[in-house]
Amino acid sequence: MSEFAERLTRVRSKMEDRGLDGLVITHPTNRRYLTGFTADDIPPNESGGYVHISADRLDLVTGSVNTSQAAAQAPHAAIVKRGESWAKHIVEFITDAKLHRVGYEPNAMLEGVFRQTNELLVEEGYRVAWVDADGLVDEVRKVKSPAEIALLRKAFEITCESFNEVSGVIEAGMTELEIAHALEAAMLARGAEGPAFPTIVASGPHAARPHHEPGSRRIEAGDSIVIDMGAKYEGYCADLTRTVWVGNADEKLREVYNLVYGANEAAIERAHPGATGKELDSFARDHITAGGYEEEFSHSLGHGVGLRVHEGPSASTRSEDTMEAGNTLTIEPGIYIEDWGGVRIEDVVLFTDSGIEILTESAHKLQIR
Repeated sequence: MSEFAERLTRVRSKMEDRGLDGLVITHPTNRRYLTGFTADDIPPNESGGYVHISADRLDLVTGSVNTSQAAAQAPHAAIVKRGESWAKHIVEFITDAKLHRVGYEPNAMLEGVFRQTNELLVEEGYRVAWVDADGLVDEVRKVKSPAEIALLRKAFEITCESFNEVSGVIEAGMTELEIAHALEAAMLARGAEGPAFPTIVASGPHAARPHHEPGSRRIEAGDSIVIDMGAKYEGYCADLTRTVWVGNADEKLREVYNLVYGANEAAIERAHPGATGKELDSFARDHITAGGYEEEFSHSLGHGVGLRVHEGPSASTRSEDTMEAGNTLTIEPGIYIEDWGGVRIEDVVLFTDSGIEILTESAHKLQIR
């Protein structure tokens, strides 16, 4: 069975479990996962294509400018050239296949398309029960196949090598933006199709912002510098965070860095198939709380990576996920102190039948002695 046929079989099994006889896919990464079609979407209202699934159909609807590409990338799907509206094709799919309980992705479908679809169904005199299917394909995507794992390993190899190269030449006087551009150039030179997300370089007091946008601030000796970066390779995303500094780390930076380092290690040491996201989050959070910085760890411990840089499973105080072989998970505790700075250390683990593999192990991570 081919990779895409196996994915489709698993999705259809999930559909059967939910009593669905049809499914409309509008999320771009789910579309790519099921078809291999790589056309771009331009948010908020320009889609590269919709996917329609039933027990015996896999339709990929796309614009006329994309049909040749779609036919080449998704030979296992029926390619449908989009006409006047997405809604018209959804209605044709539902009525032609005589579907009555159809799943859709409300978090990835324009309200206008959904409304128009229902208006056309009413005109046709056809009744359908819509079922929220957000997360259905995501559940399947949590478990990565060997082919996906190979692509992820390459994305992380590019990311780690690029970090090691650029972090070794950071010096006082460089700007955050210069460092970010250097990191992205290094990833491109190693074969990345681009960054998986906007590269973060946050120095000094800016490091207190977990999602700081790099700017013109110049690095000063003793600053904590949080670097959050990731390469995208053939659609698959890497994610790596390291905290570095120029010159000597002062007592405060040593204290905070070592506390975050210990939290990162505490979670990694206990990561194994069968562990829950809530448990893993607590191992890191308890370590930071014991050090007196409970309020300064302001986000969850981690998330999966794949075609999206943020996907399932999750590790947080509310997570109900249980880790299994084929899952990826970031382990990224952090401490953020207003007007001072911050520290975040992020590794990514792949859960295997026998334990875990650390995908970020080749990127330098130093405990301050």
